[in-house]
Amino acid sequence: MPKSIKPERLFTSPLSGSSPFPRDPFFWREQWRQLKLAHCAVPVYGNARQFWANKEMINAVYMKGRKKHDRDDETRAAALSVPKGARVLDIGTGPGTYAVPLAARGCRVTAVEPSPVMREALAENMRERNAEDIRVIPKRWEDITVQELGEPFDVVIASYSLTMMDIGKALAKMVECCAGTIHLFWFMTPPAWVQVNRDLWPLLHGGEFPGEPTADWLWQVLCEMGIYANLEVETKFPPSVYASVDDAVAEFSGRLKCSTTAHEETVRNYFQSVLREEGDGFVLGGETLGAHIWWTQGQSAVKSTNIRGSGSRKSRNTP
Repeated sequence: MPKSIKPERLFTSPLSGSSPFPRDPFFWREQWRQLKLAHCAVPVYGNARQFWANKEMINAVYMKGRKKHDRDDETRAAALSVPKGARVLDIGTGPGTYAVPLAARGCRVTAVEPSPVMREALAENMRERNAEDIRVIPKRWEDITVQELGEPFDVVIASYSLTMMDIGKALAKMVECCAGTIHLFWFMTPPAWVQVNRDLWPLLHGGEFPGEPTADWLWQVLCEMGIYANLEVETKFPPSVYASVDDAVAEFSGRLKCSTTAHEETVRNYFQSVLREEGDGFVLGGETLGAHIWWTQGQSAVKSTNIRGSGSRKSRNTP
């Protein structure tokens, strides 16, 4: 793919087949909103707030193996080349993947984290890594005003936390409160759990599972805003590995809201069919690709965009 291309030539609408790029200036923002609304309409599924308040579910799905990733967190934070003393805003900070190592490196970090379970994990991480001066705001990004954040930040980060229904409004607020560089991280390809939900939700509860908007949609929303950002594709998550079929069934029985023996048996039959036995474990799906999208304020309305794949890491220069 060429390094410099016109944004309107990059994608076509997934809803319009071979139609050219839509000229509606809010098309992709609205597609994002409609997909999020479809999530809200899925029977029994619940919402993001309920998920992130469920400590048992978060520990089973998100926190397992977290202690092994401290060095990876340091590497990811260092790769952003944020200078010591910079004011950093981390939106949806989780356990502090970026916030904690950046604070330990001398940055002044404000962390936005609405989940009480994640704030507990963040507090523990802060104590263990001697980074206890992080300012934590226990709110959703949608509920925060620019005024309460104070002076503009040098760096804004939103890493796999872009669950907002009105993504355009959320991005506009990030732009308003940043005087430097904005870094967004989101799924380029759907993670394995999305495919599991798509396969099993209709069998268990009826109706379709709508999936998640991906990073190409996010980039298109930015184009509609006049922001032609840098985009780098990277391998974000390796395939999920389970010690046994029972472990996979136990995790997804909760995620899929199984309430009967017949539900659990459906899930078991599914995983016996799709899991691959490799070594001492059972593997689900393949690698999940992620996208790092970033731009520097004042340099975002350029006429071309750098798009790099995972094979070009030597050439990566973060603004």
